[in-house]
Amino acid sequence: MRNEPGGLVDLLPPFAAAMVSRHELRVVADSMGFQHVFHSAPGAGDSGLVASSLLLAGRATEASLDRVSVGIQSLLGWQMGDRTLFEGLRKLAPGAVATLSRDGLVVADAAPIRSEPIDSADAVAAAAALLRTSLNAILDDYPEAVLQLTGGMDSRVLLSAIPPRRRRGLRAMTLDVPGRGDTAIAHMISERYGIQHEVRGLTDVSGVDPAEAWELCRAESTRLDGMADPVALAAQRIAERAFDQGVRISGLGGEVARGFYYVGRVSDRTFDRNDSARLAAWRMFVNDSVEPGLLNDEFASWAQDVAAAHVHSALVAGGSEWFRATDELYLRHRMQRWAGATDIAVSNERTVINPMLDHAFLDLARRLTPQDKANSRFLGSLQMALDPELGVIPLDGRPAPAAYANPSRWEPVMDALSTGKRFARKAVQRLQRGNRPPAGGTVLAAKVVEHWRARPATLSAVEDLDFVDGDWVARMLEGSLEPRPSSVAFLTNLIVATDDDG
Repeated sequence: MRNEPGGLVDLLPPFAAAMVSRHELRVVADSMGFQHVFHSAPGAGDSGLVASSLLLAGRATEASLDRVSVGIQSLLGWQMGDRTLFEGLRKLAPGAVATLSRDGLVVADAAPIRSEPIDSADAVAAAAALLRTSLNAILDDYPEAVLQLTGGMDSRVLLSAIPPRRRRGLRAMTLDVPGRGDTAIAHMISERYGIQHEVRGLTDVSGVDPAEAWELCRAESTRLDGMADPVALAAQRIAERAFDQGVRISGLGGEVARGFYYVGRVSDRTFDRNDSARLAAWRMFVNDSVEPGLLNDEFASWAQDVAAAHVHSALVAGGSEWFRATDELYLRHRMQRWAGATDIAVSNERTVINPMLDHAFLDLARRLTPQDKANSRFLGSLQMALDPELGVIPLDGRPAPAAYANPSRWEPVMDALSTGKRFARKAVQRLQRGNRPPAGGTVLAAKVVEHWRARPATLSAVEDLDFVDGDWVARMLEGSLEPRPSSVAFLTNLIVATDDDG
C-alpha cells in the first residue's frame, strides 16, 4: 500500500484502503469506485478534506447544494462520475489515490486502462476458469455463504461455476417479487441440485406504520449519502429482515458483459449529441425521474439540458464508438454510483461478494467486441462452457441461455421483436409520464407521504428551496395529488441533505 497502492486492484470491490503516517493520510479507492470516498478540491494549505460520509463532509464545510447535481439526480435518481450533492466536494474516482498532508490535498487518478481485443472463445475459456476459481475460493473461505439466486442469467452463471459436488447443501435465497417468475425457476433448480433454498416476499411492507416508514427511508437516505433511492432500499431491507445475513454471493456485474444499453442491430458506428439525447430520454430518464410539477418549470427545463449534456460528455469520454461508449457509461457511472452506493449502504449488515466485478472479468468484457456481447451471446456461451445442463433451462420470461449462445437464423427477427417491445414499453411510460417503482416502493412511499401529511414541518426546508414548486408540495400535503415513489425518494434525499442537525 505504501509504495504501490495500485496493487490493491486484485481485491474485489467494494473497499477503500487508508494509510496514516505521522505527516500524511493516503486513501485509495477500489478498482470500481464502489466504496464511496469523498474529498474537497485539491489545493495547498490545511483546507483539504477526505471523508467516507458526504453528509458529514458537507456539514463540516457548510457546503451548499450543487444545483447541477440536483438537476441530474432529479432525472437519473443517482449521480454521475465524481459529482456529489454539495458544491466543492467530489467522489474519489475508481483506483485513485488521495494524499492529505500539511502541503494540502493531492489526488492522483489511476492509470488509464489499455486492453487488447480478445477472441470470444478465448474470453469464454478465461472467464470460466476465473469464475470457477473464484467460487471455489469463496466457498472454501465461507462455507455458509448464500447465493442470491434469481431466474436470470447472472446468478445462473455463478451457480454453474460451482462444481456439482458442492451444490448439494449450498445455501441460496430468492426475494419473491410479484409478477416475476424468479421464485419458481430458482425453486426448480434448487430441487434438482439439493440446494437449501429460502424464499421471502415483500408482504411485510404493508405492516409498517407511517412514522416507521419515514424513519426507515430517512435512515437509508443517510446511508446512501442522499444519492440513490432510499425508498427502494428501505423496502428491500424490510424484506431482508426475514433472511439470515452474513456473506452473500451476487451476480451484480453481469450486465457489463451483455451490453446493458444496447438496442437494435449492433455494429461499430460513431455517434453524436442526438444519439446521446435519445439514450438519455428513452433509457435513463424514464425509470427514476421525478414527476412533472415537483420542480419549477425553469429549473426542470434547465436540468433536462444539463443532465443530457453530462450523459453526452460521459459517452464521449468512453470512446468514439457508440456501443463501447455505452458500456463505459454503464460501468463507470451507473454501476459505480448506483450499485456501489447501495452495496455500501448494506455492508454494515452483510458482506456482498460480486465475482463478476473482479477486474480481470471486467477486463475480458471490455476486450470483447460489442457484437460478441450483444443479445447475451457471451454470457450464454459462458453458461454453456460452465454447465450445459443448467444452460438448457429457460430463464424468467426468456429462452434458455443455450439459445443465446447459439442464435438461430431467426435471430434478426427476434432482435427486431425484442427492440420493438422495449421501445413500446418506454413509449407507454413516457406517454403516461410514469416510471417503474421499485418492489414494495409504492406502498412504502405512500406511507411516507402519510407521515409527511401528519408532520408537514418535515418538508419545511425543502419548501424553501427555490427550484421546488411550493404549490406542488402544498397539493401533495393536502392530499390532492399522490406522488410517485421516485419523487418521494428525491424529496427524502433533499430533506436529509439540508438537515443541519444530522
